[in-house]
Amino acid sequence: MATRSRIAIENQDGSVTSIYCHWDGQIYSNGVILNNNYNTKDKVEELIGLGSLSSLDETIDRTVAHHRDNGEDLVQNPFSNVEELFITGYGSGVEYVYCFTKDGIWLVSDIDSNHIAILKIGRAHV
Repeated sequence: MATRSRIAIENQDGSVTSIYCHWDGQIYSNGVILNNNYNTKDKVEELIGLGSLSSLDETIDRTVAHHRDNGEDLVQNPFSNVEELFITGYGSGVEYVYCFTKDGIWLVSDIDSNHIAILKIGRAHV
């Protein structure tokens, strides 16, 4: 069963551009991938530029995008601001919403939460 998510970026004017991701939306999966591999504005913009995703991977090349890889329409969903994203961004049955802010911080919330958390996953030290 899919765990769907919405991945977004806050633009300089405060608006938000988002995409849908069908598989592995949980924090321990897509959350970790976003936090560890898409942690700059340029990388997140490149990811959002792909449009809706089937699955997210550690690199753009291995990420499966509906438009680029399957010839489907390029789909990106706009929101007026981050607050609107987290209030209404659960359309399409998504269970997790991620947003990369203008400050370079990943925010995350799931459909069952009444709050938004900062996604900052530490790395294990050996």
